[in-house]
Amino acid sequence: MGRPSDGTPRGGSNAPCADGPRATPSTHFYRALVENAGGILTIIDGEGVITYQSPAVRKAFGGQEGALRGRKVAGLVHPDDRERVARRIEECARVSGAEILEVVRLPHANGSWLHVETRARNLLADPDIAGILCVSKDITETYRLEHQLREAEQLARFGHWRWVKGEPAPQWSRGVARILALDEGKLPAGGDWYEHLVHPEDRGELLSKFLDAFETHEPVTCVTRFQTGDGCYRYIKTYAYAEADAFGEIGALVGLAEDVHEEVEAELAVKASEAKYRLLTEQASDVVAYYDAQSRVMFISPAIERILGRSPEEFHGKPLGEELIHPDDFTRARKAFVQCARDGEQVQFDYRCLHKDGHYVWLESTMRRAPDSEDGRTAEIIGVTRDIGERKRHEMELLDARERAEAANRTKSRFLANMSHELRTPLNAIIGFSDILRMEMFGALGHERYSEYAQLINESGALLLDLISDILDMSKIEAGKYELHPETLDVKALIDSCVRLVRGKAEENGAQIVHSVACGGDREIVADERALKQILLNLLSNAVKFTPVGGRISVEADEIGGEVRLMVSDTGRGIPPDHIARLGQPFEQVTTDAALAKQGTGLGLALVRSLAELHGGRMAIESEPGAGTCVTVTLPKFPYCEVPQRPFAEEAGKTMLSDVAAG
Repeated sequence: MGRPSDGTPRGGSNAPCADGPRATPSTHFYRALVENAGGILTIIDGEGVITYQSPAVRKAFGGQEGALRGRKVAGLVHPDDRERVARRIEECARVSGAEILEVVRLPHANGSWLHVETRARNLLADPDIAGILCVSKDITETYRLEHQLREAEQLARFGHWRWVKGEPAPQWSRGVARILALDEGKLPAGGDWYEHLVHPEDRGELLSKFLDAFETHEPVTCVTRFQTGDGCYRYIKTYAYAEADAFGEIGALVGLAEDVHEEVEAELAVKASEAKYRLLTEQASDVVAYYDAQSRVMFISPAIERILGRSPEEFHGKPLGEELIHPDDFTRARKAFVQCARDGEQVQFDYRCLHKDGHYVWLESTMRRAPDSEDGRTAEIIGVTRDIGERKRHEMELLDARERAEAANRTKSRFLANMSHELRTPLNAIIGFSDILRMEMFGALGHERYSEYAQLINESGALLLDLISDILDMSKIEAGKYELHPETLDVKALIDSCVRLVRGKAEENGAQIVHSVACGGDREIVADERALKQILLNLLSNAVKFTPVGGRISVEADEIGGEVRLMVSDTGRGIPPDHIARLGQPFEQVTTDAALAKQGTGLGLALVRSLAELHGGRMAIESEPGAGTCVTVTLPKFPYCEVPQRPFAEEAGKTMLSDVAAG
C-alpha cells in the first residue's frame, strides 16, 4: 500500500470516527488531524530524503509544505549539525521501530536559525507510512531562556556548602572559592576554618546562627565579613537550613554564600537568585513540588521522572493517591500531610512509592506550609522529596552486620563457658603435683631450691586458676549459663569463714578486720553458697589490697524489709567520684599504682555485681578520696528460684579454694 495521491498518510482501519468506534474514518478526517496538529509531521525515506511534510511547516518556517519534498534533511540543517543528523538517520534506518530524539537547527524563511526538537521513528516496514516518521516542535524560545539561565548562574556571585554534623568544616563548592578569590583547594577544611575566613567580630554571630539551625531546625540568614584571597574582607550573606535524616535528627546544614558587598551587586544578586532558585528547582536531583490543601499537585519538578520513571504531567492536578504509595505507608504519609496543612508544622516522613516499572522506591519528603501573604490562609504546601533507597540499603546492611556481630559475641561467650572443664583440669593437676613436691610426700627432694620452686609452681597455678575461674564465671554469666544452687545459709558462719581466709593477708599488710552480724534470730539467707562466698571474698580482697598499714576493714550484715545487706568498708585511699560509675564493668580498674594494678584483673567487682543481680539483688559503692570505700550488696532473703531440700550442715566449712577447684 502507498500513500494517497494528495500526500496525506493513509489511515488505519480501527481509528475512531463520528459514526462509532468500529467505523473506518475517511481520508478527510485524517487530513484534518494532520493539518491542525501543532507539531510538524515529516516523513523521510531510508536515505533521509523528505517525502512528506504537514502544513504546520508554513507557520513554523514560513515556507510551503511541498517546497522541501525530495531534499535531504542533512542538507537543510545547520552546517555544524549535518554530520550528526546524517549519522543518526542512518542509525535509525537500520533498525525497524527504532526511535531517536535530537535537537537541530533549521533555517526560517527570514534567514534565522530555529532550534527544533525532533522525535523520529522507523516505520519503513509499515506499508501505510513506508518511511521514518518525524514529529518536530519549535523550542527556540525555550532554548533561549535556558541559555540565559546558564549565563545568570555563571555571572551571579554565589556558592553553596554543606556541613555534616560531626565534621570539622563545611564542604565548599567552587562558587564559594570564586567569590572569595581563593583556589578551591585552599579553602580551610579544619575545625578552625572560621578563624581563617570570618572576621573576628563576626565569628560569634555566624557560629551562633549555625547552632540555632541545628537546635531549632529552622533556616537562618546572616551577613558576615569573609576574608578574600587578597587579604581584604567582603560582606557575604549566608543562608543555611537544617537537613534531617530518616529518624528526624539533624544530620547536616546546607547553605548558600552570596557576595553582597556592594548595594548594586546586592540588587542584581536578588534578581539573579530568583532565576537561580528556579533553575535549581528544575535541575535539582531532589523533587520539588507544590500541593494545594487537598494534596493535589500544582507543580512537580522534572526530577520525578528520574526517580519514579513517570513524567510530571502524570501528577498534575491529582492528589496523593493510594495507587502509588505503598499500602503500609499511605496512612502515615497522609497523616503527615494533613498535619502540615492544618497546623502549619514542618513535617518529614519516609515512604515507598511505586515506580513505573512496578517496584517500590524509598522516598523521603519534607513539607511545610506556605501561607497566603494577604489573609494568612493556606495557599499551598511546598515539598522536597529525595530518593533514599541507597541509605535504606546501608541501614539494613548495618543492622544485619550488628546482628551477626552480636551472634558472634554470643558464640564466643558460649565457647568460653564450655571450656571450663578443659581449662581447669590441667591446672588442678599442676597444683596437685606441686603440692606433692612441696610437701615431699615421697621423701626429701635433696635440695632446698626444689621446695622453693614447688612453692612458686603452687602459688602461680592457684593464681592462674583463680584468674581463669573469674573469666569463665564472667563468660558464663554473660552467656546465661551460670546456674545458681541456692540453699539455706548461716550468714554469720559464712562471714566468719571468709574472714578467716583473708585475715592472714590483712595482718601481713598491717590492717585489722572486724565484723558484726545483726540479721535477727535466725541469721539465715537462701542463696548459692559458692556465689555468696565469691562476693564476700572479692570485696574483702579489694579492701585488704587498698587499705594501708594501720587501717581498718569492717564487715557488717543486717536485715531490712526482707533483704539482707552485706557491707564491706575500709579506711583506704578511696575512689574519685568520676571513676565510681566505671566500677562493676569487666576489666575496669581505677588505681594508678602499677604494683596494685598487677594484683588484679578488674573482674572482682564485675563478678560481685553480676552474681548479686543473678540473685535478684544489687550492688552500690560509696567512696571518698582519702576517706575509704564502702561496698554494699543487697540480696533478697529468699530468691525467686526453687530451694533444694539439703541440710545446711552438709556444706558448712567448705573453703573458697575447694569450691573453685571443684568447678
